[in-house]
Amino acid sequence: MAMRRASGTTALDLYRERLREEPTCTKCGYTDEGGTWQTRYRERRLVYRHVCPRCGAIERRTFRFDGAE
Repeated sequence: MAMRRASGTTALDLYRERLREEPTCTKCGYTDEGGTWQTRYRERRLVYRHVCPRCGAIERRTFRFDGAE
């Protein structure tokens, strides 16, 4: 079954929505309620970054536009 998208919704919009879920730290297990991801564009990449408020661990997600793995 195909996924239905609202008009104007892009793959990046869907990814951003997924990142809005409460992030759970992979180091200490803390779930950051209301936590947000910072986004930066560098060298044909979108880099999403979240800092755990409990232990300070940094979680990154990278979306590349150049087709490389």
